[in-house]
Amino acid sequence: MIKKQAGLTMISWVVILGLVGVQAVLALRIIPVYMNYSTVRSVMNELPQSPEVRNASVKTLSELLRKRLKINNLYDLADDKEAFQFKKASGGYTLIADYEARGPILGNLEFVATFKHQVEIRTR
Repeated sequence: MIKKQAGLTMISWVVILGLVGVQAVLALRIIPVYMNYSTVRSVMNELPQSPEVRNASVKTLSELLRKRLKINNLYDLADDKEAFQFKKASGGYTLIADYEARGPILGNLEFVATFKHQVEIRTR
């Protein structure tokens, strides 16, 4: 009587664990970047409701944004002068976030994620 094999072989387990390991490394590298973007979006979306934006200049708005980013531990973005731009709009400004996040995955393999978000800020 021939016995049928039940379950996975050792090689199958190694392949499955290898794939799960690669996915775990990717997740550990990429998820924090998206968490930071989520925080940037929430900071930008809350800025127009702040009472300090009433009759504020671009310099004041920029300082408010950078303070809020630093409060949320986004020091790199707060210090990046090119990541956020204010453009004149009717009745206020448009705040535009346009930046890239880069990071290592494994060895010389890297990822690049680009993020864009904009918010209308009424100062009048």
